[in-house]
Amino acid sequence: MKARCNRFAIAVLLAGVRVASAQCYTFSSGSAASFSVNMTSLPSPTMPTPGIYQYSSSSGTASLTAGGTTYTSSGPISLIVTVSSDSSLDFSAFDLIVGFTTANNTIVAASVSLGWSGIFFSNGSLPAALPPIPGSFDPIMVLGVEFAETNYTPDAVSSCSGTSPAPPPVPSNPAPSIKAGGVVPVGSAVPTVQPGEWVSIYGTNLASSTMAWNGDFPTFLNGTNVTVDGQSAYLSFVSSGQINLQVPTDTPLGIVPVVVTTAGGSSTTTVTLAQFAPSFFLRDSKHVAGIIVRSDGSGAYGDGSYDILGPTGTSLGYPTVAAKAGDIVELYGNGLGPTTPAVPAGQLFYGAAPTTNPVTLRIGNASVAPTFAGLSGAGVYQINLTIPEGLGTGDVSLVATVGGKQTPPTVVISLQ
Repeated sequence: MKARCNRFAIAVLLAGVRVASAQCYTFSSGSAASFSVNMTSLPSPTMPTPGIYQYSSSSGTASLTAGGTTYTSSGPISLIVTVSSDSSLDFSAFDLIVGFTTANNTIVAASVSLGWSGIFFSNGSLPAALPPIPGSFDPIMVLGVEFAETNYTPDAVSSCSGTSPAPPPVPSNPAPSIKAGGVVPVGSAVPTVQPGEWVSIYGTNLASSTMAWNGDFPTFLNGTNVTVDGQSAYLSFVSSGQINLQVPTDTPLGIVPVVVTTAGGSSTTTVTLAQFAPSFFLRDSKHVAGIIVRSDGSGAYGDGSYDILGPTGTSLGYPTVAAKAGDIVELYGNGLGPTTPAVPAGQLFYGAAPTTNPVTLRIGNASVAPTFAGLSGAGVYQINLTIPEGLGTGDVSLVATVGGKQTPPTVVISLQ
């Protein structure tokens, strides 16, 4: 089955059910969704090609329950059962298309398509029940342009009346809730974010379980979807209490809605989108994420090419080293504004795209000029500098400024 934009596509595994007479078919999935079909008798078959018989019908009704919402079919069901009467062809297929319309006139559709081999029917006549179809199937459900894998299995088969049966009880899922002020740049507590920036959302019931991406920029992860001003964000991590995502780049500036949707429902808040929303990535609650470049191969990481910047020792849980005067340091941050060339969100990027606006640094009470500031990865900004003399030792305050906006004042850099 092929997923299409603005369609709700569902594939189900059908096993051992009658299609020659009126039947009710009920299916459910682990994502609180169910699908019921009431199919009336099939007419006599057509024979489109030698050895292939097709039974088609446009009668019957269906209902679909997903995310706590039940849809009823807005038009007739289109069902085609294809069977082979020739053992050399050795296949059969079942295809069903159902149209639904929601209360707000959103068009939704269910499309079921499956086949099996090793079976043929003498003279093309349908038996009272189709044989079991081996194996399993993970279909793709599509709502708008959001995707989620769902495995449907048959629950019940029975004769039924001319109207669709009520769907079976759907397991309850708690509705998500976004914390007040809970949409912030990663490593920041300021509720202003930038298009293309990595952002965290905090709340409750934001996902059914914890899951991380595979670096593939999904817009639907473990049943959770997030939109920013109606456009899907790219999810890298979801859990009950936190979501990490990249904001779409083609989002207008200003106050915009942010919507988290799960099987349990939706939660909406707002956030301010601005051209700049700078913050540093952190090792813990305050230490800037960065490395010290070791051109002599003496580093502890990367085959000797670098050390991880931090307090000298293992206080962060792994070996880190404080920077000293003369060290070349790379710092990593977020939201430093547009770059040249522009790098759209939701795509892999490796290279160097300098910021369009200058970035300045203040370490302690001293201004330090970066040698480079710009994107080096998808949504990841890198600031290169050489540590000058006289900045002090220990944890020293670090602030970056771009476009008149500053990073949070609580960040420190470790020096020796």
